[in-house]
Amino acid sequence: MTRSSFIHRLILQIIFILLCFSSPLMGMPQDEALLLYATGEEVSVTASRGPKPLSRSAENISIISSVEIDALHAHSLADVLATVPGVQIESLRTPGSHAFLRLQGSAFGHVQVLVDNVPLNTLGDNFADIGLIPARIIERIEIVKGAASSSWGQALGGVINVITKAPEDSERLAQGSITATIGERGTRDTGAELVGTTNRFGYYLSGGYLTSSGLLSNNQSHISNGYAKFVYDLPWQGQLTGIFANFWGQRGDFAYSALDMQENSLPLTTLRSLTLRQPLSERLEVEVNGRYSEKKYDIFIRTIQDAIFLQRALSNESTLGLSTNLLWRGTTNLLAAGVEYEKVHLKQSDSLMNVDTLDRDDDRWGFYLNDTLSFGTLALSPGLRYDLTGNGDNQFSPSLGVTWQVSDNNLLRAYTARGYSLPSLLRNLSAEKVWTSQVGFESSAITNLWLKGTLFRNQTWDIVTYDSITREQRLEQQVKQGGELELRTTPWHDLSFTSGYTYMDARRSGDHARVPDVPAQTVQLGLRYDDLKYLQSVLTGRYIWWNAASNHSGQYNSMVWDLHLTATPFGRSDNSAEFYLSIRNLFDGSQYLDEAFRNAGRWAEVGVRLRF
Repeated sequence: MTRSSFIHRLILQIIFILLCFSSPLMGMPQDEALLLYATGEEVSVTASRGPKPLSRSAENISIISSVEIDALHAHSLADVLATVPGVQIESLRTPGSHAFLRLQGSAFGHVQVLVDNVPLNTLGDNFADIGLIPARIIERIEIVKGAASSSWGQALGGVINVITKAPEDSERLAQGSITATIGERGTRDTGAELVGTTNRFGYYLSGGYLTSSGLLSNNQSHISNGYAKFVYDLPWQGQLTGIFANFWGQRGDFAYSALDMQENSLPLTTLRSLTLRQPLSERLEVEVNGRYSEKKYDIFIRTIQDAIFLQRALSNESTLGLSTNLLWRGTTNLLAAGVEYEKVHLKQSDSLMNVDTLDRDDDRWGFYLNDTLSFGTLALSPGLRYDLTGNGDNQFSPSLGVTWQVSDNNLLRAYTARGYSLPSLLRNLSAEKVWTSQVGFESSAITNLWLKGTLFRNQTWDIVTYDSITREQRLEQQVKQGGELELRTTPWHDLSFTSGYTYMDARRSGDHARVPDVPAQTVQLGLRYDDLKYLQSVLTGRYIWWNAASNHSGQYNSMVWDLHLTATPFGRSDNSAEFYLSIRNLFDGSQYLDEAFRNAGRWAEVGVRLRF
């Protein structure tokens, strides 16, 4: 399909969608304020390890709330991230499948994913299994785009911090919800939540089961999940928080009809965390965290016809961590200082790579200091971190950011930082490094419209690549530069619109050749109708120009649209019944980088959520 015919098809699709949403336009206008990031009312805890308004944060940050997540009827973290500007997911298939995350074109191993500050990334290849985390448990997601190593260590491409739900500030002993969804190819997602508080103790419990015969060949999914969070308010004003999570199951991965790739693991991922927050004075607070994570997998690939094994890979890894964070809230500054320790272990075997058993332990230390200094309408954010990485070179990661509140409706920001990501624990390679530079603005000067723009440049070096013929390992440098633009409107006749566009030019520094398999353009569109009581409809569209290498046979000449309809016939309340319908990939478009990991075609599901 030519570029012009694609644009023509896209225009027709948008017209069709606007007609579908035409009925809400007959309502009366509302004078409803738009929540602007630049107002300072929105607070992030991720960028500098301390809570501060986004108007004082120099990094490019996106935040997704539980309200937005519920409207998407998402199954997993991957479904949610696919709707965020600047994020590329490769690719959405059967719910619960592996999904490879990219942030403004950075590789999946360059993005640090945290669940309540516990790293989800593996030690083997720094892969974060975002298809495994149920959307049900998420209260909010904070995304920092660009190097964030001055706060989090190995975060060359950025950080995605998943903050899970917590007990509410109420004295209700028990309240919760039950959700059941059924879709095509035996796709079912059932789950329950229970939350409550009594005296000083609060709890949040969630459990569920996601299963599907597979929307694509050999892409079945059977995943169980359990999550618990306990909070206890100590008599001396401190707070103790415990987190316990298990995710386990079986999954198929290949879309090829001739091969069958299975993953078998019990448990797949285990997360444990215990955090003490204690005020030491009116301005000083200490946070001590202990955590443990364990990840196991057993992968085998075989031919379907004669069941001949081609590969068998097993991995068992564990991380024991301890960290202390001091937070100082001054009249003109917010200072976070801390030290982190991790004891990591990885044992792995792979028949294809002729690896019998590799076994390695390491000790890792990190020391960081991040400050935010306010001078009227200006805010300066210096940061630095030093990491003793164990298997890689020791890393020094400085950062510097500045924001300027030009007026009540306009904000300017600039940010530069050095970042890194580690190779596999089993490989003696130097860490990959980056210098990130960004300039951007946010504005609500136009009535009922919020705009955010960012220009970025990421110079990365010591990238491990392999010669396509000789398979020899080599290191190279790359420069990825481009821009990102986001737009949001206030609700008008209960209807609001969002959009995001990311352009990126990725080149090798040596010969200035374009780097394949790095998305050149990403488009995100969203249309939402919400009468705040009975009806809600959300339409999202995404397009990624993957710039795929020829041997991948990628297809991306169409946009993928998802439509979600929700009805609450008795009105929204703490005790209500919701009925919903989702049609995913409405126009049956193809949107994938590699033939082996095609996206799912058009499919539908219906569900009900009972709140009590």
